[in-house]
Amino acid sequence: MVITVAKKGLIGGMSFARDAGAINWFPGHMAAATRAIRSRLKLTDLVIEVRDARIPLSSANEDLQSQLSAKRRIIALNKKDLANPNILSKWTRHFESKQQDCIAINAHSRSSVKKLLDLVELKLKEVIAREPTLLVMVVGVPNVGKSALINSVNQIAATRFPVQEKSLKLEACSFGFLWFEACSFRFLSISISFLLDA
Repeated sequence: MVITVAKKGLIGGMSFARDAGAINWFPGHMAAATRAIRSRLKLTDLVIEVRDARIPLSSANEDLQSQLSAKRRIIALNKKDLANPNILSKWTRHFESKQQDCIAINAHSRSSVKKLLDLVELKLKEVIAREPTLLVMVVGVPNVGKSALINSVNQIAATRFPVQEKSLKLEACSFGFLWFEACSFRFLSISISFLLDA
C-alpha cells in the first residue's frame, strides 16, 4: 500500500489561499454582546471587570477598555488559587500604581468574594447615600468566572438577609457564550443592587 502525501500548499490536508483577506474571528454573538454592554455602561454606577489572575492582560476585553476606564471600576483577578502568588501580588501593585482598584479573588470562596463586596461598598459609599438603587455591571471575556462570582454574591445575599426581605428577579438573554443576568437583591448596606453578568 502506497500513501501519497501532497506537501505543496497543504498543512494537515488543508490548503490556504494567499491574499484571501483577514479572517474575522469575532463571532456575531460576541459583537452583539459588546454592543449591549456599551449601551448599558452608561447606566452603571460601578463595573467589576473579571479577569483571569494567571493572565490579567490577555483576559481583558480590549474593545471595551476605553469605556471601562472612564467608569468607576474594580478589576477582580479571579482564580487566584491557580495563580503564582508572587506574580499575582506584582500584578495587583501594577494596577494600583495606575490608580486602578484591583483585588485578587477566588469566586468560589465566600471570604474572598466578601472582600470584593467590601471594596464595592467602599467605592459606592457616596452614591449609596443619594441613590437607593444601584447598577453594578460584571463584565469579562468567556471563562474568567463571571457567573461563579455572581452565584457567590447571590449566596452571600441569601445568608445575610431573610428570604422575605430579598427580592430576586432574573432576566436572561443569551448571546452564545455570553450571558446577561439582571438580579435584584440586597447585600451589604445597599438596599437594592443589580448585577449584569456580561
